[in-house]
Amino acid sequence: MEEKALHRLEFDKILEMLSQKACSPMGAEKALELQPVYDLETASMRQQETGEALKVLRLRDTGFLTGVKDIRQHMRRVRSGVPLSTGELLDVGALVRASRLARDMVEGRECPGLCGLTGDLFVDEGIERAIRESIDEGGEVRDTASPELKAIRNRIATAKNRVREYLQEFVRSSHYQKFLQDAIITERQGRYVVPVKAEYRSEVKGIIHDESASGATVFVEPEAVVHVNNDIRRLEMAENREIEKILRRLTSLLEPVVSELERDLEILTDLDLVLAKGRLALEMNAVAPRLNGQGVFVLRRARHPLLGKGAVPVDLELGKGFDILVITGPNTGGKTVTLKTVGLLTLMAMSGLFVPAAEGTEIALVDAVYADIGDEQSIEQSLSTFSSHMTNIIDILKRATSQSLVLLDELGAGTDPVEGAALGRAILGELLAKGVKAVVTTHQSELKVFAFQEAKVENACVEFDPITLQPTYRLSIGIPGHSNALEIAERLGLDHRIVEKARQFVPQSEQDLGRIINKVQEHRRRLESDIYEVEELRRRMEEERRALQEEKEKLRREREEIIRKTREEAESYLRKVKGEADTVLDEVKRSLKERETPPKWHELEKARHRVRGLRTERQVGSLQAPEGAELNPGAYVEIRSIGRRGYILEGPNDKDEVLVQVGILKLTVPRDDVVLTTPPEEEMARRKSHAFLEKAKRISPELDLRGLTADDAVFEVERYIEDAYLAGLEKVRIIHGKGTGALRQAVREWLAQCPRVTSFRDGEREEGGHGVTVAFFRK
Repeated sequence: MEEKALHRLEFDKILEMLSQKACSPMGAEKALELQPVYDLETASMRQQETGEALKVLRLRDTGFLTGVKDIRQHMRRVRSGVPLSTGELLDVGALVRASRLARDMVEGRECPGLCGLTGDLFVDEGIERAIRESIDEGGEVRDTASPELKAIRNRIATAKNRVREYLQEFVRSSHYQKFLQDAIITERQGRYVVPVKAEYRSEVKGIIHDESASGATVFVEPEAVVHVNNDIRRLEMAENREIEKILRRLTSLLEPVVSELERDLEILTDLDLVLAKGRLALEMNAVAPRLNGQGVFVLRRARHPLLGKGAVPVDLELGKGFDILVITGPNTGGKTVTLKTVGLLTLMAMSGLFVPAAEGTEIALVDAVYADIGDEQSIEQSLSTFSSHMTNIIDILKRATSQSLVLLDELGAGTDPVEGAALGRAILGELLAKGVKAVVTTHQSELKVFAFQEAKVENACVEFDPITLQPTYRLSIGIPGHSNALEIAERLGLDHRIVEKARQFVPQSEQDLGRIINKVQEHRRRLESDIYEVEELRRRMEEERRALQEEKEKLRREREEIIRKTREEAESYLRKVKGEADTVLDEVKRSLKERETPPKWHELEKARHRVRGLRTERQVGSLQAPEGAELNPGAYVEIRSIGRRGYILEGPNDKDEVLVQVGILKLTVPRDDVVLTTPPEEEMARRKSHAFLEKAKRISPELDLRGLTADDAVFEVERYIEDAYLAGLEKVRIIHGKGTGALRQAVREWLAQCPRVTSFRDGEREEGGHGVTVAFFRK
């Protein structure tokens, strides 16, 4: 990739932002070295890794790579057999710990790229535990590192206590106080001493170890503690020997795995860079672009990544119907920003970075990006602006291929307008012949005409509001722009009289063209507004159609379930009735056989009534339809004998029977076996009304999710949205806080799929800003 183009497009500033997202010095250094790649497979793999990093970071970003340091110099010492210091061993322990956490972070997740990266990590919990248990966070060897070290330190502590106790009595002694400069105990050369006035040095027997700068004080080790201090020194030397022994033991654990640890450092550095890409994507609210090798660019609401929130989104296409886009329009209208946005987002995508744009953005991989942007005047080389631009363009024409992206700013400027326009047409013709993909800005009217005439060249303009005389910074493809230089000059304060005189000097053809362009732009704005309204209406109708389809499917399933249950209960009831009837008949037959005389009439009548009276034990809460009650077709009734409900198809006949539709069954039943009951639609309306009143009493217009995980937050939002919709709220506030943006992203992804929600936005400043999402319900 051409180095000058990277600098002109400020790709180095993107890399600086990326390096600040890394946790380790090695990751930051690697971020600054990141370069775009032309290979589609490699670029796609990098994009996949960034997407997986984003998935992991949205759940948890522990920053466990922060403590990882460059251990290569330590490993060289291990190879040489030199024991590491406590600080160096802590560095190795941090690396081993980070390797374990990195493996655990992606284990079990659907992240094949990251799993492939961390799958080669060497993890040894034994080494990590040995270092942690032997050295504390401050770099001191722990007492528990070995039994010998603990015993030595206990003996040192005992000896020091004996010395301090003796010296405390010494400095408090009335005999010695007059000889002392201060009643304190201090240390010199690792031995306990007391400060003695110089004139009394002979009065205190002992060894003089130091004296003050003024010579007025000497520091004496009293004779009585010399032998104890000697013991302490011997014990301290033994302590140092034991510590060295411990460090050698810990270093020996590393000798067999030096290569593995060095490999871990490389892998963790790569992982740090991948996670840094994910953090940058979160900060920019960026998306993964689709990559292609066909030279097709589709930018959807693309924003210049260095302009932050002030960036105006740009929609742009290139490489489908045309290969060269000629952008015209007023100065300060955003032409150059558009040019840089295209180039910079291409470099980012080819480097595996997500781009600040909307879903559907597509970027082609190119063999090089060539850019001629900005004031290239060179005093040292005695080159004018025009000469510098031409030098760049000549070099671009020599090197650009059909796989290149060329960005030219203010083509044809800096010289005679007629010659500049002619030269610009020739340059565009050469780029067109090579099949180069190019975006060009210009003020030359001839180049607008050229774009109209050539099939593979298209006009575009940055829009200008004729009412406010302010640029809108929006890009419209298919229409050339008008410079509006006179309007801008008048807005900036140029005398109206001078502006009017200047208008008289503009050729009539240019004036007519300007008016035509302005009129076309106005009609286009109206058309776009109408299209937007139609699309919005279509979207709402589609949502309603989908909701109706879901309701229809739900009713179908309920109907099938009712039919299934009705059949099962009817079959069960018939089996029961048949069983009881058989029992009664068996009793009658047995009675006839056992008795010599036939049964009496009232006994047979009693059995007959038992058969006729067989019914389920179900109690119906409704009243039996009295004589003369309205049992007209359409009335909703319950058949008491089977406990099923349905609609009357035919009223009472001459046998006082009615025909009832129960599911798919049509049953003829006696009139006195049915009771009027509440229709299901009225019951459902009553329940919904009751639920609405209950929800409306206690529902809050806002939901606070701060402190929850993303999964728990989505669960709470799902329940809350249903309650709020049922309660009839028009909008709600969802408080998720700012933080890393993971909670905000998870909530918005769910809201975007919720059919109840028509739209959502960030809260206003007084509502909580980016820490709040305001959602609106479908009416």
